[in-house]
Amino acid sequence: MKVVKKIFLLFPLLFMIELIFGFSGTMLIIRGVAIRHILFILTFLSLYGYFFIYLLKNKIKIFSLDKHSYFGSYSWIDILAIVFEVSMILSMTVIPYIMGTDLHMAYSEVFDSAAIFSLYFPLSYLIKQKEYSIDTILNILKYLIFLFAIMHIVFYFGQEFNSVFIQSIFDGISDLFGGNSQAPLVVLGHGGYTRVMFTTSIYLIVGIYIYLKQIEYNTWYNIVIFVVEILAIITTVTKSLWFGILIAILIYLLMGIIGNRKNKKYLKHIILSVVLAGIVIILSNIFIFNNIVTIRMENAFVTETQIIDEEAVEAEDEEARVQTLDKAGAAESNQIKLEQAKRLTQKWLQAPVFGWGYGSYIEDYLRSEEAPFSYEMQFFALLMKIGIAGMAVWAALIIVLVKRMVQKNIKQDFNKMSSWLFLLLAMMICVQTNPLLISFTGMSVVLLIVLISVAYTHE
Repeated sequence: MKVVKKIFLLFPLLFMIELIFGFSGTMLIIRGVAIRHILFILTFLSLYGYFFIYLLKNKIKIFSLDKHSYFGSYSWIDILAIVFEVSMILSMTVIPYIMGTDLHMAYSEVFDSAAIFSLYFPLSYLIKQKEYSIDTILNILKYLIFLFAIMHIVFYFGQEFNSVFIQSIFDGISDLFGGNSQAPLVVLGHGGYTRVMFTTSIYLIVGIYIYLKQIEYNTWYNIVIFVVEILAIITTVTKSLWFGILIAILIYLLMGIIGNRKNKKYLKHIILSVVLAGIVIILSNIFIFNNIVTIRMENAFVTETQIIDEEAVEAEDEEARVQTLDKAGAAESNQIKLEQAKRLTQKWLQAPVFGWGYGSYIEDYLRSEEAPFSYEMQFFALLMKIGIAGMAVWAALIIVLVKRMVQKNIKQDFNKMSSWLFLLLAMMICVQTNPLLISFTGMSVVLLIVLISVAYTHE
C-alpha cells in the first residue's frame, strides 16, 4: 500500500509545484489544454483513486451512517464543505440560467474554483485517517514558497536593471516550449516602476503562516526563510497584501501576548520575530527599495487626483518621481474601487437573496474585456453574484472553522490556533481589493485553510 500511495502522490505533488510556480497556469499548453488543467485532472484521479482503494481495502462503507463509515465520520466542517461546493455549483449553473447571465461566463469564472475545492472530500478523509499528513504538506510548501520568494527578489532586481527583464524571462520560456506558452501579464506600478505581483504571490502569506506556526522551534535557516519572504512581500508592492499581513500579524501578536503570557520561550520568539521583521522592513525600505514602502503607505488612501506635469516628473530624482506617479495611480485606483462598490451594490439590490450568479457583471462598467466579471472589490462583487444566501454559506463555513479551532486548540496548542487565525485573516483582508479569491490559486489557499482546520481539530 505504501508503494501505491507514493504513486498516487506524484501528480498532487507536481500540481502543487505548478500551482505556485506556474503563474497563470498556462506557461505550457499541450494541444490547447493548459498544463495546470492537465495536472489537476491527473491529481483529481489520483486522489479519488487512492481514496476509493483505501475504502475498499479497509472495507469501509460509504453510505452507512455508522461512525466507522465514510459519511458516519462526517463533522460540521464536512457538512458545510458539501454545502459550500453545492452553493458554488448552483451559482455557476442554476442561478445564472434563471437570471439570464451568460453560462459560459459563469463557467469561466468559477469552474476552476469549484473543481479544486472538490479535492476537499478525499483529502480531508485521508488526513483524518492519517494516510496524509498536513504537516508534511506544509513542510513541502515551506521550501517551495522559499524558492518562490527568491524568484520574486530576482525578478525585482532584474527588472530594476533591465525594464524588460521579466518579460524576457517569459519570452524565453515561450521559445523553449515552441510558442506553446501563454505568459501572465507583467503588471508594473503606475508609470512603470518595478513591482513583482502575480496571482500566485498570495502563497507568500502561507509562507509567513508556516513560520509563525513553528515559531517556538525555529532554527537559523527558518529565520533566513522568514527574512527572504519578507523581502519578497515587499517586492510585490501590493498594499492589500501588505495590509492583510500587517493587520493579521498584529492580531496574532496581541493574541500571543495575552493567551500565552506564561510561556516565556514563546513570548521571546514572537517578540524577537516581530522586531526582526520591523528592522528588515525599515532597513530594506531605505537602503534597497528606495522608500517604496513609505511611498505606498503614504498614498494608501489618497482619492484626490492630480494633474501630472510629465516634463517635471522626468526631471525629478527617482524617489520623487515614483512618489508623484504612485500618488496619481493610487488616487485613480481608489476612485475606481469606490465607484465599483457603489455600482456593484446597486446591481445586488436588484437580486439581493441569490444574486445574479457567477459570471455576471455590470454591463456598462467593465474592468476587463477578457474577464468582464472580474472586479477588485471582492466583497461587493461576491455579494452581487451570490447574494445573501451565498455569502451566508461562506460565513457559516468560516464561523464553524474558527469555532472548532478555538475549542480544540485554545488550551492544547494556543499557537497552532493563533497562527491559523493569522492565515485566515491575512487571506480574507488581502483578497478584498484584488480579484484573487475566485481562481485556482485563491481557492487552493481556501482549501488549505479548511484542511488545516480539519487536521488540527479531528478527534
